[in-house]
Amino acid sequence: MKKETSPIQNLIKVKPNAFSILSLTISLGFYLFFAFYDGAVICVDSPGYITMRLSREPFYPLLLAFFRKLFSEFPNDFYLTAVAFFQSILMAIATWSLVDYIRKELRLPKTVAFLTLMMPLAVSFLCRFAAKRESMYSNSILTEGIAIALYLLFFRYLLEYCLHQSKKSLLLSSILVFIMISTRKQMYVTLALLILCIFIVNIVRRKTSRGIVILLLCTAGIVGSAILLDMGYNYALRGNAVRHTNDNRFITTMAFYTSERSDASYIADEEVRDIFLKVYDVCDENGYLKHSAGEGWFNRVTHFGDYYDCIQIDTMGPIITQYVQDNYEGGEVEQGKKVDEIMSTINRSVMPHNAMNILGSFFDNVLSGLITTVAKRNILLNWYSFFIYIIYILLLVWNIRIRGHEKTAVLAGLTLLAIAGNVTLVSLVIFCQTRYTIYNMGLFYICLVIMLYNVSRHEGWLWRISNRKNR
Repeated sequence: MKKETSPIQNLIKVKPNAFSILSLTISLGFYLFFAFYDGAVICVDSPGYITMRLSREPFYPLLLAFFRKLFSEFPNDFYLTAVAFFQSILMAIATWSLVDYIRKELRLPKTVAFLTLMMPLAVSFLCRFAAKRESMYSNSILTEGIAIALYLLFFRYLLEYCLHQSKKSLLLSSILVFIMISTRKQMYVTLALLILCIFIVNIVRRKTSRGIVILLLCTAGIVGSAILLDMGYNYALRGNAVRHTNDNRFITTMAFYTSERSDASYIADEEVRDIFLKVYDVCDENGYLKHSAGEGWFNRVTHFGDYYDCIQIDTMGPIITQYVQDNYEGGEVEQGKKVDEIMSTINRSVMPHNAMNILGSFFDNVLSGLITTVAKRNILLNWYSFFIYIIYILLLVWNIRIRGHEKTAVLAGLTLLAIAGNVTLVSLVIFCQTRYTIYNMGLFYICLVIMLYNVSRHEGWLWRISNRKNR
């Protein structure tokens, strides 16, 4: 009797190269459809990149400036539409490149490969509709518009380096890390991942000394290049070779959130102490601070997420900036440095006295970040997240122990490591909304699909183990 095939199997019953082209076509069609449907979406943070503010990392403003120059003869803000289409194409290619590499490396059947391709597309789809964002990141004028795609490409080449120690993949990984940390601060997690992988790979190969040399050279090259780009960008734009400012505002927001009014006594500088009290009193009066949160973990993380921007963007930033503009002469660079100096003084004066309070918020954020990496934070999905992580870890252990699945174990283990690193970094300085944890969501479900497929290939393995024990 002839075996029936599913519609998906009939659709992708093509040669490997043709399947690769089909996958790329599906990915391009998906992201370009929403670029046409939604156009370029301006968000709250978009003006900071468009106007090339000193507080922003250089790469994304430079990208926008390049498109602005390229399409200068077109009317209005057409260049932003071109950026949205560029980002959509980049996201489509990055998604396809990662999935196609995994398919070839793990020799996945086309049905499973098709399912893995659907995972990042589904994440983008849910971001557009379930999260009620009214847009995808791929067509939003935000650093995520390129950072998510670059992260997927980085992961693809980092995986290749871990599996084959390819010099080309190491070089491409390093270049992508340089671009990403020049785009947004959060992407320093990719530098940490690269360093850790270089170290582990060379220890496994018993080439520790060589690994340390490569590690140091890569780190120095990446960080040094990022600093040079930052300073060169500001010199060309502002005539002053300085780095971007306002990096410490995230930490200062945490300092205010976890502080009490009496903490002002720890600030020796009278000027900074007065500013601290002015910001604190507004935040306290409006219920922005941690002591105003309700009881229980869910209430705490919800309160922190709801009022984080109220502290930083609505209160702290405007008050400190206005004070500096009113009391200090100089241009954007000098005033930016003074704002940073005030925030640094608050941080080192107040935070050591609230270490346990900050640590409590950190652990709350870690748990929240683990949930938002795989789902959405609510009572039902919190339990779903718990069980899906348990299933993932059990599958990972199984793939490690069963011969022939070493590459899958490396992929799944690297993904879990990336999730832990990203959630930890984000939890230290900001709240874990999906915007900051979405980078690994598609990867998580890709790994889950592949590991479940590996288990299905070993039908009867439980019976064989049980039978062996009974002999």
